[in-house]
Amino acid sequence: MNTAATAQKFVVYTRVSTAEQGASGLGLDAQRHSCRAYVASLGGVIVREFVEVASGDDDARPILGEALKLAKRTRATVLVSKLDRLSRVVAKVAGLIRGGTELRVVECAGASTLELQIRAVIAEEERRKIGERTRDALASAKRRGVKLGSARPGHWKGREHRRQAGAAAGSAAAAAGRRELRADVYSEALPLASTMRAGGSSLRVIAAALNSKGIATVQGSSWQAQTVKRLLGA
Repeated sequence: MNTAATAQKFVVYTRVSTAEQGASGLGLDAQRHSCRAYVASLGGVIVREFVEVASGDDDARPILGEALKLAKRTRATVLVSKLDRLSRVVAKVAGLIRGGTELRVVECAGASTLELQIRAVIAEEERRKIGERTRDALASAKRRGVKLGSARPGHWKGREHRRQAGAAAGSAAAAAGRRELRADVYSEALPLASTMRAGGSSLRVIAAALNSKGIATVQGSSWQAQTVKRLLGA
């Protein structure tokens, strides 16, 4: 029987896509329940639970960053209910795995590292197909002269100030997120890249080293010689 000292430790990460869902708890309760039940079935312990409201396509997720740091510090396993709660971006999932993050997904708890990566690829491809079908449908509607969303006549009547304020706030938040993510990447990748470059390593070798450590680019993808060059020139 596990004791508190020897029980497997988990850092639980849950995510919903909109502020409305975050406020109402929609989707979060189900994620928490599945994660807690899984940990209990193993006699494990939850170090901490993290909740984030963000899109699965968004790499600028500070709460996920905190969860990963705590898991590394406490030698705990990051636990999510479904793989898409972690990310819908294959490079993000692959980067975490390459970086040595111990990851467990409740819906496929017995999956190997390779299977998790394959599942991420399938999920991303399905998302791409859905996006294509949606864009095709919208384009077809526009060709027929249908006014969509906020383009509908009178949609913003008397509320133009809200549209402008929302657009400005959204742009500011996106810019802040990009700056924070860029700062995190540079603080982690730049010292290693600079040291290796000073020692005579090629851009290709530096890129391989960054990838082997699981450090992703600002876009969440793997490093190439050209992206390393831009990093060193930043």
